[in-house]
Amino acid sequence: MSVLTLVFLLQALDSPLAPPAAPTHDATIACVIARLKPFASPYGIQQAWPKMHYWPRELQQSLGTPLSDMGHVADGYQQFLHVDTRARAVYVVEQGGFAGTFKVYGPLPLPRCAPAAETPPL
Repeated sequence: MSVLTLVFLLQALDSPLAPPAAPTHDATIACVIARLKPFASPYGIQQAWPKMHYWPRELQQSLGTPLSDMGHVADGYQQFLHVDTRARAVYVVEQGGFAGTFKVYGPLPLPRCAPAAETPPL
C-alpha cells in the first residue's frame, strides 16, 4: 500500500459520513401519502383493496416511500408506497407480523390533489 493510499484512507476515516439521501417527496408523493395514510397502521391494511400476486418488476428494486411503521406493536406491519406516475397507479407494499408476511395492494388509482393555492382554507 502506498503512502498516498494510506493518507487517503486515513482522511476518509476521519471525515464524518454523509447522511443517506432522503427520498424525494414531490407534490404527487405528498398527495398520495395524505390520502392513504389514514388507511395504513401497525395493525395492517383494513380496506378491501385489490391484492396482487405479482407486481411490476421495475418497482421491486426499491424499498419505496414509507407510509407507516410498526409503532410499538411487536408483531406490527409497515407499509411502503410505490407510485407509477406513467401508469397513474399506486402500489402499497405491506410487510411484518411474526410470520413475516408480504402483501402488495394495487394497482390503486393515483389520487388528484388540488394545488395549495386552490385548497380552501380550514
